[in-house]
Amino acid sequence: MILFSVDIACMLLFALFGLRVIALFPRRRESWIIVFLCIAVISHVVLSRVEYGPWIAEAYRFQVGESTQLLNVIRNMTPGLFALLTFFLFTDRASQPVWLYVLLVLQLILECLRGMPFNAINANLLSAWLQIAFAGLAIYWTIAFWRADLIAVRRRARAVMSIVLSVNTVASTILLRLAIPENSYANYQGYVVLSLLTMVLGLFLLWRLMDGAVGVPITERAKKSVASLEESRKGEDELALKRLDILLRERCIYKEAGLTLKALAERVGAPEYRLRQVIHERLGHRNFNSFIHSHRIRDAAQQLADPKIPRTSILTIAQSVGYESINTFNRAFREVMAVTPSEYRKQSGQLEDEP
Repeated sequence: MILFSVDIACMLLFALFGLRVIALFPRRRESWIIVFLCIAVISHVVLSRVEYGPWIAEAYRFQVGESTQLLNVIRNMTPGLFALLTFFLFTDRASQPVWLYVLLVLQLILECLRGMPFNAINANLLSAWLQIAFAGLAIYWTIAFWRADLIAVRRRARAVMSIVLSVNTVASTILLRLAIPENSYANYQGYVVLSLLTMVLGLFLLWRLMDGAVGVPITERAKKSVASLEESRKGEDELALKRLDILLRERCIYKEAGLTLKALAERVGAPEYRLRQVIHERLGHRNFNSFIHSHRIRDAAQQLADPKIPRTSILTIAQSVGYESINTFNRAFREVMAVTPSEYRKQSGQLEDEP
């Protein structure tokens, strides 16, 4: 009875979470991925009440009939959907991950092949390893460039996502699908633990992440205190912005190879978290790397278009603005200018030069 209540709570919590997300951000692709993830969680709970029937009282079992295969496919899409979500949330890339879509379709095919008599390959094993690969990609995209992320909400989301991915990968894929025999009591016990963790996660998401007003004081005295604090911070931000402008415009600090947000904050004389907010809120950059790239690429573009230095190699220009790798420079230049350095030089009427 207790576990049945936990499962029902999980389904309700994630249904509400999905509805809340889509109501707040109906046009965001990330919102729809989250909705599909919620559906996958609900499918997992429903199907588990069928698969673990031998250890569940008959009154608390679910009967899904011919929908078993569909529910199984949906629930096993979870790691792939997590990978897709983290790609869009944390990589800041404009391009579509076509290769990731292809792997998702491949996993769907493998899931449909499970248990079929003509199946010549171990579809279950291959699909499980694909899930682990998806989880690995999601964890990488979540952790990579964490310190360079300038958006406070997104940094907190990375922390939550790291926990979710770790639990999902270890508990759901590695333990329940690979390490522990599927039709065993030990597997059922693992499912019970995972259900409890899932319910706690659902409660946390609804309580902490979905309501921006949570924890905000509402008394008049508190409002005045917050307003005074914001006014003080505004003055600090203006001072930090002026110092940052001097470092960028007069000293060209962006040319320093390996420049970090922490090192820049020390030069500006401001706390790292404040400089992060200034660069994001006042200058409009989502992460520190894009901020540095924008200044370096603008400088490099001016040099590439300068008729006085038409024969300077692209590698020399890349190094002069702070890049240690020509590949990193070419990739960053293309992302900012939508063309390669050679193409930009040619369009500017200068001699085409190869790095």
